[in-house]
Parts: sequence; structure tokens; C-alpha cells
Amino acid sequence: MKPPVIDLFCGIGGLSLGAARAGFRLALAVDKEPVLLDVHKLNFPGFAHSDADVSGLRGSDLLTAARLTQGTLAGLIGGSPCQGFSRIGKRDRGDRRNFLFGHFFRLVSEVRPAFFVAENVPGILDSRNNGLVDEAQKCVRGVYQLLDPIILDASDFGAPTIRKRVFFIGYLPECVEAL
Repeated sequence: MKPPVIDLFCGIGGLSLGAARAGFRLALAVDKEPVLLDVHKLNFPGFAHSDADVSGLRGSDLLTAARLTQGTLAGLIGGSPCQGFSRIGKRDRGDRRNFLFGHFFRLVSEVRPAFFVAENVPGILDSRNNGLVDEAQKCVRGVYQLLDPIILDASDFGAPTIRKRVFFIGYLPECVEAL
């Protein structure tokens, strides 16, 4: 059986597809935007979906919806909304969607997956967002091994677009075998 992952802010399924191609089983996909969730359902038929607002979810809600128990989730992945972090547009520090980034990490601390991957635009690393990022990661620091944020460009991986994204990755040391 493939190890399960949950995709928060799943959109139409970019991270879900990457996880599936990497050998994981999509246990649950969550997005509160109906159009995005409908497209995800078309792209990933037969998988569990939820239209819940991540800010109101508890870890136990996620595990129940995914039909998993504590300690069995391999990964929590997700790309929270980026509008407030984008270097174009309003760059609104008060955009309530910005705080969904913190809810992702709160849920990591509650469900304790073996690893997590959070994706966003490079603007999230701008100094004006340092406090928000630090506060979000506070609830996993000391429990998870955190990698430095990694910026990748889709064009370096064969995509016909220049699309840079930053990835925040962490893992439970006890779940990773020494090489």
C-alpha cells in the first residue's frame, strides 16, 4: 500500500500530481473554492475531497475525513493562497488569506505527518513577511527537522513557463532512516 498524503489548498491538483508520481496515495484533497475543487475531482476521480475552510479544521477532522489514524499520515502538502505575498498586486500584509500559511503549520503539529511540504511564491521570503513565517513555523520547530526554504523554477523541470516557487520542507527525524 502506498503511503498516504493529504493535500491542503489542493487547487486543481499540481502538488497532488507530484505526490502521486512520487509514489504516494492521495488520502484527502481540501480546497474551499468550489471551481478548483470540482476540477481537482475531475483530475483525481475516486479520491476523498473536502470543501472545508482550512482555518476551521482540526487535525482530527483531517484524519477522520482521510480515514486515517494518528501516526499513519506520511505527508501533509499544500500551497496556501499567495495573493498577499506576491510581489505584484497589492502586497497586503493584512490579507486574511496570509494567515492560512500558519494554519498549515498548525495542522502539521496536530496530525504529525512524517514530512510536510508547503509551497508559495518567493515574495513570502521578503523581510516584511519574516514575522508571519517565523510565527507559522514556531509550532513545528524543535519537533521537525526544517530545511532552509528552497526556490525552484518550473522551467528547470521541463515546464514551458518561468514560474518560481518557494518550498518549506520538514520531516520527523525518527521517521527517516540513516543512509
